[in-house]
Amino acid sequence: MMNEIIIGLQVLILLAIGALSFFNKFLKSYSSEKGKNLATKEDVDLITRKVEEVKSEYVNRVEHLKAELAFYQKKNDLLFGEKIRVFKKLQSQLVEFKKYCEACYGTYGRVSEFHPNLNSLGPEVGKSILFHITKIHEIEQEDFVFLSQNSRAALSNLTGTLSSLCSMELALHSDEPPAAIIQGAAGTYESAIEKIDRCLQSLFEDLEFPGKYRANKQLK
Repeated sequence: MMNEIIIGLQVLILLAIGALSFFNKFLKSYSSEKGKNLATKEDVDLITRKVEEVKSEYVNRVEHLKAELAFYQKKNDLLFGEKIRVFKKLQSQLVEFKKYCEACYGTYGRVSEFHPNLNSLGPEVGKSILFHITKIHEIEQEDFVFLSQNSRAALSNLTGTLSSLCSMELALHSDEPPAAIIQGAAGTYESAIEKIDRCLQSLFEDLEFPGKYRANKQLK
């Protein structure tokens, strides 16, 4: 009887040791899995914070770039508006210059009676090449900053080539103008008209209208 009790106790002890061993393994396994889950949660939180930081930085950079773009766009619009204003001033003066040259051509050339001549010009139109060149120089000086290098070159080429005609006009308006100068005057004024037209075209092209610029970019 005692032997059976001892054997039973030994069996219970072995079962208890086995149960404790199994529980210990389970506890370790549970603790390890719990640690993994905790670590995974911490990793997710860290990654989420990093993503939000990157997202916030990206949004801030985009907003900053948009603000810079809006600033430069406004600046370019203002500059383009000033370029148009100066172009209109130059266009008006060059058209008056052309009217004068056409009237001179009509006066000294063999053209129809319907062609404009110096007598048909209104009082608002300057009556000398020097007058018109001076007016062009005044616009250049006032609005120099809004003229591109190409525009300045076009105007300089025009005034430089036509300024030599001032001496011709002095001879034409003298009491006894030389016959050779009178005979060549029409061709000289006709050439001046062509130069004015080329200058106007150069100034217009140098404006670089946004639509025209985009069209040229697409063709390239």
